[in-house]
Amino acid sequence: MSTIPEITDIDVLYSAPKLASARLRWTQLSIAFEQLYGRVPEFIARSPGRVNLIGEHIDYAGFGVLPMAIEDDCLIAIARNPDSSSVRLANSNPEYPALEFTPHSADKGFVDINPEQHVWSNYFLAGYRGVLEDVGIKNPHGMLALMSGTVPTGAGLSSSSAFVCCAVNATLQAQKSLVPAEKLPSAHELAVISIRAERHVGTMGGGMDQACSILSKPKSAVFIEFHPVLKVTPVFFPVTIPPIAFVITNTLVTSDKAVTAPVRYNLRVVETRGAARILARELGLTVPASGKIHLKQVLDAHFDKIGFHHEGKSEAEADIEKLIEMGKVVERVFGTAEIKQGVDYKTMCEMAGLGEEEFRKMYIQQPIRAETFHLYRRAKHVFSEEKRVVQFRDTCEKAMSQEEAGVQVDAKSLFVKLGGLMDASQTSCHNLFDCSCDELEELTTLARSAGAYGSRLTGAGWGGAAVSLVAEDKVPEFIARIKKEFYGKHHPHLTPEQLDAAVFASAPSSGAATFVGHF
Repeated sequence: MSTIPEITDIDVLYSAPKLASARLRWTQLSIAFEQLYGRVPEFIARSPGRVNLIGEHIDYAGFGVLPMAIEDDCLIAIARNPDSSSVRLANSNPEYPALEFTPHSADKGFVDINPEQHVWSNYFLAGYRGVLEDVGIKNPHGMLALMSGTVPTGAGLSSSSAFVCCAVNATLQAQKSLVPAEKLPSAHELAVISIRAERHVGTMGGGMDQACSILSKPKSAVFIEFHPVLKVTPVFFPVTIPPIAFVITNTLVTSDKAVTAPVRYNLRVVETRGAARILARELGLTVPASGKIHLKQVLDAHFDKIGFHHEGKSEAEADIEKLIEMGKVVERVFGTAEIKQGVDYKTMCEMAGLGEEEFRKMYIQQPIRAETFHLYRRAKHVFSEEKRVVQFRDTCEKAMSQEEAGVQVDAKSLFVKLGGLMDASQTSCHNLFDCSCDELEELTTLARSAGAYGSRLTGAGWGGAAVSLVAEDKVPEFIARIKKEFYGKHHPHLTPEQLDAAVFASAPSSGAATFVGHF
């Protein structure tokens, strides 16, 4: 059983250029903890943010995605207090108020979390509650906790999920002595716990952020599949001359999932699941009595029903053929002018074969606000975006096979293929999923003119960050131009330190870890 690794040196977590500053931060966190609580931390839990290279808004439709963990992360220093059950939580950033609480009994959910109150400590409470509920801890030890985060908030780099994952890891480590060894969750199980836990703060996420934060491996991106079970496969990039690099550029337009979810994130979940049910009915597929069905299940059931055979084709070729066919199904079912323009709630329910209240109970577990539902555009995006994910992974794996055969991979050819897929993803996010914004459009356009082979929004969108594929030897001049022409125009008063935090290259990072050494 693979567990979250315990480490005694943080050099395994960061690239050489960032290691010195990371050591300083960890040391300062340990010192601040001792000053605050009068004792040194017993361990420090760490979970990274992530940048999604391709595969936007398709995880909750059951499809695979391809993110990589980044070096920016969340840390929580912890000391246990077995003589009490109370928890004291503080943030190294004084802007965020401290919290002290004593957990309720298990039947009352341990803690109170109000998704309507958008406070930073909710994410810790969600992770804390998730562990106690899933592992079955009834009388938890008290905890002293101090958090430090460097993942930009609202940038689409998964700062909230990194915090939840870190809280899950920290809570489990603090309660370990109360759990029989055979019942300790694996790293994979902790990712699943984190996925469920974050829903306590009112976000209907699909699981990419948590799986990447906990399960990533060093020096690789990860292909994450969700159906029929959560599965994570490393995807490596070949050695090229020049090497491949990914540069993250933050629009500084904040997109807070918890605040905007009813009209954006949660609404897209409802639209894609409503589309899945309608497509299943049109294809004569069985919809479970619970109504729980997503677009990946529709694809699988459809091709099982018609007896799809892929002899003589690679897995990628077969997947691409299926996804192209599902695009045609979307055109046939949703391709009328009326549906393309969007339908009202009553019409969507009628198409789904459900009454309005029945639909709400099945598919709307979190608040949404909308008058029009875009079934055609959302389904079209999901199937085409998954095709791009398959092509991106296949391109990388073919290049790795070429390298393993002793053949030098042509950098420009590889970068053009991957970058083209990223650009097509951005077009789909803008035109079909409506999750871009003016600043992201400007920034990705500028990135391409500044030398990026491809550039796209990353994360939920509606602000946040873009990720660009750039040849490593061109990164300094690329960043300099972005700083001058985007930030110089929109944010001329940023300090050099703030600029460096807004635009940066990141090496692929490892996933969650628990530091048990000393500074």
